[in-house]
Amino acid sequence: MVDISKHLTRVKQATERRNWALALEICEECMDVAPAELELYKLYVDAAKRKAKETGKPSMFSTMGLPAMSKDPLKVLIGAMKRVAANPDVKSLAAAGDAARAYYKSGTKPMMEPAIYLYEEMLATGLFNAEVLWNLGHLYYERSQEKDEVASIDLALRTLAKLEAAMPNHPEAGRTLKNWEAKKSFMLRNAKGSATDYTSQVASTDKARRAEVMNRNIRTIEDAREVLKYVDEEVKIDATKKDPWLKKAETHRRIAELTQSMDDYAAARDALEKAQAIDQYDYNVVMKIGDIAIEERKLYIRQLEAAQQDTAAAKQDLLQVEIDEYRKRAERQPTELGHKFNLGVRLIQSGQIETAAAEFQRTVNDPKFRLKSHKFLGFCFAKKNMVDLAVKNYTAYLTQAEDTRGDETKEVRYLRARQYEQAKRIEEAIADYSQLVEMDLSYKDCATRLDKLRAESGG
Repeated sequence: MVDISKHLTRVKQATERRNWALALEICEECMDVAPAELELYKLYVDAAKRKAKETGKPSMFSTMGLPAMSKDPLKVLIGAMKRVAANPDVKSLAAAGDAARAYYKSGTKPMMEPAIYLYEEMLATGLFNAEVLWNLGHLYYERSQEKDEVASIDLALRTLAKLEAAMPNHPEAGRTLKNWEAKKSFMLRNAKGSATDYTSQVASTDKARRAEVMNRNIRTIEDAREVLKYVDEEVKIDATKKDPWLKKAETHRRIAELTQSMDDYAAARDALEKAQAIDQYDYNVVMKIGDIAIEERKLYIRQLEAAQQDTAAAKQDLLQVEIDEYRKRAERQPTELGHKFNLGVRLIQSGQIETAAAEFQRTVNDPKFRLKSHKFLGFCFAKKNMVDLAVKNYTAYLTQAEDTRGDETKEVRYLRARQYEQAKRIEEAIADYSQLVEMDLSYKDCATRLDKLRAESGG
């Protein structure tokens, strides 16, 4: 392996001097000769993040890279890393992880560690990506088999458990987890010296039990209490590690969901604040604290409803907290349009129509949010009496919707019919109301409006 230690020292010095361009340039040169050097990627990503934080905006070359047609996995990887340098966001980190994994799969085994690191950096943003979790879990599993290492299979299980928890209907996650758990049991049984004496056997069994408990999906209070027992033991041993605090927060949050307990939400927030003190740059923790604030207020509203008390002030408070939270996220992660979409929805609810429309005009370009963004833009323009623009967006929704008879599609068609009616475009309004009546005679007041319009038009 090529010794690039002197070059890495130069990268550190350039980073300390805030000479991001030089630091990144040295790293890219080193990738040509030592592409599997893990420290290289850590320094590169750190420099990219520092540069982005200082400049406050992505590079004008953020979409540029090496040609996509290249078949050389190293060139593809370097191109992906250059996009990280331009804008170290979720998409670029995931793409870089994919490129490193592809290089590893091509036969360059040491590239496993950079691929794992890049995927973990993407997940540290707090955003869910099923493909990244799937690939990362398999990388950990493959590492466990290559090194005969139980710790790596534990990481594989933990990673895939997150995927299964987020996507219970995932076609492969559950089955793969069971297979890996069986493989882990086999590894433990066959570990050297595992049965040489009673003490070591007990220790091995306890370790296996701990790993099984920590990786399980928490379904009951009993599950949660057992997890907390092990987490509290870890915290007592070393309170400076972030992961046990995150696990403690996650467990208290789950207890709060199961028991509707304000106290457990408070405990979850306290644990997250401990994690934040350890790593102030982990924005994932910041978002989790925001999620807790939102969930606490939703629980308070449910408690008021159960007691048949007025919820108006509490709902207004929740709405403002959500607006503040999604606005912060949109500013911090401007390329993640989900934040802007969620912000737009809340702005509509608060009556801030023009501000909401500005958010949807951005999210309408993302395939994931395009349909709903057209619907909400139609609503915003209708509120401002811009009938033509409202109709244009409702029509864009209807021409792209796959489910032509679904409830939301019917609602959009109804809203368009109302705009046609308001603009005295009678024939078009009649056409929309007629189609709705054919699908559902009792849908809202369509039949009444249709009869009235036909009578007025002499039809």
